[in-house]
Amino acid sequence: MEEEQYTEELTFKKIWEKIKVSGVRIIVYVLIGLILGTAVLGVTDIVMSKSQFETSITYYYSGIEDGVDPWGGQMSLVNNIRTSSNVRNALAKCGYDEETIDKLVGEVISNLSVIPTVSDEQKDENEEVVSASYNYRIILAQNSAIDKLIGSKNEYNTIVSAITEEYINTFKANFSMATKLSAIEKIAEGSSINAMKELDILSQDVNTLVDESAMWQAKAGDFISSSQKKNFPTLTSQVKSLATELSGYNSTYIRTKAINGNGERAYIEERLAASTAEKTAMEKQVEILNEALKNARPLVSQGTSQEPIVVQNTEKLQEDISNASKELANAIKNEETWTSYMNAYDAAGEGSYANMSEEQQANLYKEVIANVNRVIDRYNTLLESYKGMIKDYNEGYAINSSLVKMTIGARQTTTSPLSTMRFIILLAVVVVVAVIIAMCVTAKKGAMRIKFLEKKKAQDDAEQAVAIESAEVADEGENKAE
Repeated sequence: MEEEQYTEELTFKKIWEKIKVSGVRIIVYVLIGLILGTAVLGVTDIVMSKSQFETSITYYYSGIEDGVDPWGGQMSLVNNIRTSSNVRNALAKCGYDEETIDKLVGEVISNLSVIPTVSDEQKDENEEVVSASYNYRIILAQNSAIDKLIGSKNEYNTIVSAITEEYINTFKANFSMATKLSAIEKIAEGSSINAMKELDILSQDVNTLVDESAMWQAKAGDFISSSQKKNFPTLTSQVKSLATELSGYNSTYIRTKAINGNGERAYIEERLAASTAEKTAMEKQVEILNEALKNARPLVSQGTSQEPIVVQNTEKLQEDISNASKELANAIKNEETWTSYMNAYDAAGEGSYANMSEEQQANLYKEVIANVNRVIDRYNTLLESYKGMIKDYNEGYAINSSLVKMTIGARQTTTSPLSTMRFIILLAVVVVVAVIIAMCVTAKKGAMRIKFLEKKKAQDDAEQAVAIESAEVADEGENKAE
């Protein structure tokens, strides 16, 4: 009984024998299975795969791998790229209107990802990295909500490219130096000038240089220019000294002597009216923005996850209010300054321009020109020094050329749910199933053939028995006839 049980067990030998018997059928079934399986998996891959649009940027300075900016401070690269302001500015440059931008910002941010990679890594004998290129893939995944707001898939490439360029430009603006200030021409002797206008324009340039130098002092105070042999704290101090000297001339010629031979008082009236109008306009603007902020509502974006992402549409309003408030403060300050100048002119007494002789008035203008030219000389010298410092800094940090670059332009790629390994495994399963089916078909057909043969043998045996019986009956009949 046990022997019969063991003889029914499926052994490798029996499997191999079945495979040999089913060889041709297995080959045919496997080929059919591979064709059908590949077709089904291919269609599934196409249907389930998603498009994504990406660029790549590369940093070329040490420290980025640890999240350090060019000046040694910490920065959040991913958050900087995905900020509402960066995405919003990029969308505006793509030409979308404000209403579309408001709807797109949240969707784009929720489908935007930044993936770090490292290339060209060089190590020393201690296996420590001595140099490398640090790359970041900026990926915007296709999304049905975004599809409804843009014209075509090609716009995804435009958007992700604009986001990347906006970030790079902002990064360079934050960590590189530049100035639009230019040298000032000296006033020729004997020129007819509006002293108030000349001093005002000169003050604007000097104060701009003070502000720029102070800004770079705050950001790169430890930097020392190799060509100028100075740092930004020193430059700031020198420019502030020049501003103080210029302010003294303002007090002398405007507040005390009230020079007014070439329309100086009219210029003050003009500047006072302009600053008052600007203040009124900015007050109205701040009021409108604050009202808009009070009525603003948060936007909810589903994004790519199941959990909704809340995107505040108040961020841009708050930024606008902050900028408008700064402009309002400057307008108020300007109005106060020009009001004080006007009051000084009206209160001018003995020793003022109106009480001078013509010779004294002419000499006063000569004095103004000489002092203004003295300030211009010092200003031009400091400006050249400043530009030399800018050149040294930018070359030292390679900021203008290669601090960060877009190394791969926008391109479309696809993400597939079927990896190579999964694809091979699924095809292997298809092959195994095809083999099993082929073997089962062979076994089934074999069993049917055996059953057919047994049935045929039974029929043959029955027919033979009938024939024998008929022959015997015939023999008996012949015997009786004899």
